[in-house]
Amino acid sequence: MSAVLYPPPRPQSVGEVLDAAFRIFRATLPGCLGFGVLAMVAAQLQSLYDIAMHRQLHQFGGGDAVWWVLYALGALIGVALINAILVRQAAAASGLPSSARGALAEGLRRTPASVAVVLLLCVAVLVCFVPLLVVPGSWLIGGVLVLSVPASYVGIILSCAWPALIVGKKGVAASLRYSIHLTRAHWWRTSVIYSVGVAIVFVFVILAALVAAVLAPFAGVGDIAAISALSAVLAAALAAVVLPFMSAIALAVYGELEVRVRSAQSRGSAPGAAAG
Repeated sequence: MSAVLYPPPRPQSVGEVLDAAFRIFRATLPGCLGFGVLAMVAAQLQSLYDIAMHRQLHQFGGGDAVWWVLYALGALIGVALINAILVRQAAAASGLPSSARGALAEGLRRTPASVAVVLLLCVAVLVCFVPLLVVPGSWLIGGVLVLSVPASYVGIILSCAWPALIVGKKGVAASLRYSIHLTRAHWWRTSVIYSVGVAIVFVFVILAALVAAVLAPFAGVGDIAAISALSAVLAAALAAVVLPFMSAIALAVYGELEVRVRSAQSRGSAPGAAAG
């Protein structure tokens, strides 16, 4: 990587943060793609088990004890691999040497703390929907839409907890507090950056489905089930690329917010700042 992208030298605009994320993604994809592929395989361990047992794929919650063990194992492996992606991207973006083995070792070491952060973040978001328990059924959809507003706020304000844990090497509680510290005054710009990233992913998912629909007839299949299966394969391949992409966005956002907040604090503590 020719330039140091993390942390940035100064606060950046939304466009500059997105540009930095794309540059991090492009430069680190060869070294992180393998982790993405393995994460996708790990996420399908329970489905591979169903296939090996010659039975229909179970929906979530419909499997036996082995199914659940493989599901949990796949989730843990996936978290470790995402950690490794973030570790390797942070090192490369900082101009530091890194290895796949070292990144994987660090990712595995931080897995328990990462799981704790993810669970706490999910609980914080789900708490926003607790009022739905007393909402009449006829108002359920409206209640979900209304409560999605505070849930989105909580999700964004805690979105930097994972990079704070892995890159900033903070503890579980400290990562959550630090994420709030970084994002509370910059919620809108942070949400815009993540929204653009999600929109890009959504476009590529649609393109993957269209490609599947076009290729299916050439493969000699034309029924909906075959097209769905081909779409699933393409979606899995796309997800292996999406993981490093979203990780790069998270890293770029985290680094820029750190610089922005520190810059604001230094200006506020400068002599004569209050008089100015």
